[in-house]
Parts: sequence; C-alpha cells; structure tokens
Amino acid sequence: MNHPLCEQFKEICSDLPAHALNNLLTVAQCMCLARSTNLAKAKDYVSQVLGYTEEEAVQPQSHYRRLTRFFDQAVQAEQDGGFYYALTETIHHLTLGILGGLPKDKPRKLRVLLLDGTKWEVRGEKVQFLTLAMLHQGVALPLYADDLLKAGHSSQVERIAFFRRVEERFDLRHSLLLGDREYVGIQWFATLYMEFGIHFVIRLKKGIYHQQIDAAPGKTWEQMQQKLRDNKKKKRISKPITLGGVNYRYVITRNPKAGGKGEDEFLYLLTTLSSAETAISQYALRWQIEVLFRHLKSNGFDLESTRVEGKYKREVMMQMLCLVYLLAIREGLLFYQRYPKARQVKMDYARKVKTLVHSVFRQGLCILMQRVASLDNMIRYLASILAKANLPKWGHV
Repeated sequence: MNHPLCEQFKEICSDLPAHALNNLLTVAQCMCLARSTNLAKAKDYVSQVLGYTEEEAVQPQSHYRRLTRFFDQAVQAEQDGGFYYALTETIHHLTLGILGGLPKDKPRKLRVLLLDGTKWEVRGEKVQFLTLAMLHQGVALPLYADDLLKAGHSSQVERIAFFRRVEERFDLRHSLLLGDREYVGIQWFATLYMEFGIHFVIRLKKGIYHQQIDAAPGKTWEQMQQKLRDNKKKKRISKPITLGGVNYRYVITRNPKAGGKGEDEFLYLLTTLSSAETAISQYALRWQIEVLFRHLKSNGFDLESTRVEGKYKREVMMQMLCLVYLLAIREGLLFYQRYPKARQVKMDYARKVKTLVHSVFRQGLCILMQRVASLDNMIRYLASILAKANLPKWGHV
C-alpha cells in the first residue's frame, strides 16, 4: 500500500513509481534501525516502520521478501517495470536536499574531496567500491560510489570514467582532491587538473617518477632526501617538476608513521598547489575517508554483511546507506551546534590529533533512530529538511 504522505515528494521523484518511493524509505529505515545492511536482520523492523498492529501481524519471511523484492524490481528491465535510473535520481535529489540542510562550514578557497576504495567479500565474491567523499566540518560525506566489479585497485581509465559520471551530478571544479598511493598515473593527473579543473594532493609510492624529478632544475631525488636526513629540524623539501607536459610540485616530508608496517621514512606527495606546507597540511585530512568507511562497516551499518548480489543492486544498497549516513551526520552536526559544551575531545596518539569522544556520526545516529521509528515520522522528517534546504550550487538537479 502506498503511503499518502509520499505525495509530498512528487516533484523530486515524478518518474519513480509511488510504491517504489514507499519501499525506498521503508528499506532505508529498516537498515537504520537494524544498523545493518543484512536484509535478514532489517526485516525484523518492517512491522514497526509500517505501523502494523498485532492483528495485522505478517510472517517475518514475508517482510524479508518485501525487502528483497524492492532490489529485484529496481534492476529489472525498464519495460518490465524496473526503475533503477528513476530510483538513483530520486536518491540523488534527496542527497542534495540533505547536503543543503547541513549546518554551514567555514568558508574554504577549495572544497576538499577525498578518494579511496573500500572492499569486502560476499559469498566468496570480492567487492570493491571506489568512493568519492567531501569534507564538511571535518567529517567525510559520501557523494558518489561505484562498484568496480573487481578486487584490485582502479586503473587510470576507470578513475577518469568515474569522474565523468560524477560530473553529471556535481560541479567539482575548483576543488582539492586528496588521494593515497593507489591513485597515481600521468594521464590521470593531467585529466584531473586540466580537464576536470580539480587541484590535488596525492601521495606517491617511493620508487616512481625519479627520472622526471631528477630532470627538473634543483636537487635530485636522492639529494632531496639526504638534505632532510642531514637536517633533523627541516620538515619538508620540494621542487617544481613536469609530468607529461604539465607542471606540478613534488614534496618530500617526514612520515609521522615511519617505522610502522608498510610505511616509508618519508611521505612523497605530488600536488598542483604552489605551497608545499599547504599540501602537507591538507593531505593530513585524507584519513577522514577511512573514518567514513569504518562507520559504514564495523562501527555503524555493518556493510560487509550485505547479501544483495550484482553490481546494480549493490550500488542501490550503497546509495541508500550513504543517504542514511548523511542524515546521521546532519543530526550529529546540529546536536553539537546546539550543545557545544557536549564536544568532549580525546587525543589520538597514533595520528597525533584530537578527536571527539562521541563522534558526530555516533551522536547523530542515536538521534536519527528516534526520527525514523515509523514511516509517518520518516516522511515528515525528510519533508521538513527538504522544505528548508538551500540546494548546493555545485549539485546538478
């Protein structure tokens, strides 16, 4: 049965069947309440969400079929009643509304983006999602994720194609992308900067691009490292270099994790920024995407327990999960805005940074679970957010 309050969302989901919107919200709520993407666990909350009385009690197996049928129907061929594209567009519109309803961040010259992959295994099949996030008030917010259909890292061609799809939803020019050692490649660097208009700070592996570094005026790669070793007070050294006809700045700085497993003595960075100091300080923010993945997995929604199979079903699951995550972050940010004295901090000695005792996500999730206890509540809650939201200018509607 379609919920009458869903009529409020007609403008943003005109192509999505009413029953699909009803089930989208139901599935998202059940995952939130169960704190799991495993539909066998989420099914236990269907009766609560839909407000069934004891007299209307339905067998748990029927609830499970309702949830799995939603994913089955979504990826059917369009002529057979499938609604995958209309569904993803609706989730995108809801995402923009939530982003537009977040407490404001401090002004930045460049919007900070984070790129990384998260992987797990489903019934012996290796799954990896390439994920793009945005930093907002020090928290990583997921914007877009693709199932790579493989276990290994993405290629340059795959990453460029990924950003072309991102371009259809967001205008990310004049942003700053932070990436780890897996996200390298001369073609990739040039396309990011010259075609997409995105600045970047990307960590390099120790043994690459030495020829181009040595060919540039100034000290060789070995001499740069030796200068840091000889002068313990010196924190960094850098020089302009050219890769594939494009000018960048190559930076070597001390690695705070030196001595750890798989960690080099120094960090090697490539950036489009002119300031090495700025590049280093910005790169330190990259770890927030690891925090995001931890919240989607072990510390939040148990993403690794999902059992939906197939690229499109998994992508729908990830989009819905990211939507719920954004709502939790919104509630956490609003809570700390209202009650700043509740922001208790502790020292993370591994990273040498201060973190919240109760993270924005954990604090927000507790509040969100009360907001989404029933479908009526969820619809009114989302409608109130969308009514007040100023859609971000960099989001394509």
